[in-house]
Amino acid sequence: MAKAKGPAGVSNRHIYSRVSYLHQAAHYLALSATPKTAAAGNPQVARDKSATTPNQTPSAEMNLSRQYLSNMRSVSLKAVIRQSRDMKQEVCKFCDTLQIDGETCHSTVENLSKGGRKPWADVLVVRCASCGHAKRYPVSAPKQKRKSLRDSKKDSEKEATIENS
Repeated sequence: MAKAKGPAGVSNRHIYSRVSYLHQAAHYLALSATPKTAAAGNPQVARDKSATTPNQTPSAEMNLSRQYLSNMRSVSLKAVIRQSRDMKQEVCKFCDTLQIDGETCHSTVENLSKGGRKPWADVLVVRCASCGHAKRYPVSAPKQKRKSLRDSKKDSEKEATIENS
């Protein structure tokens, strides 16, 4: 007799849960490690901040955040699961720093095509503040079709020109 199947759902759910937990913990630690401008102006907020984490400095929290992100990457690679695009874009591949715009990274939009005359050639450049590495993402470029679909379109255009002549 065949074994009864379990409930349908995501396989390796415990691994996805672990990766999600590590990402959330790293995000929390990275946000608490970055200095806030509001805390500098308000002494009450600064006292509350020091009361919650008396033994850890911001650099220790950032190092712990990097360790969690490194663990997250190693778990997902070992279990051969895919991270979402947003998760991958939030982490620097070279130093495992969470990319927080304006604090741990700086974002600019470049267009190097003939003096910026081509609006579809915009590229978002995210430069990590800790290691200096830059990642580049196309901003408004449409996603290219699969090769099989592109080839069939060319064939249909050739057939249409042959029929018209």
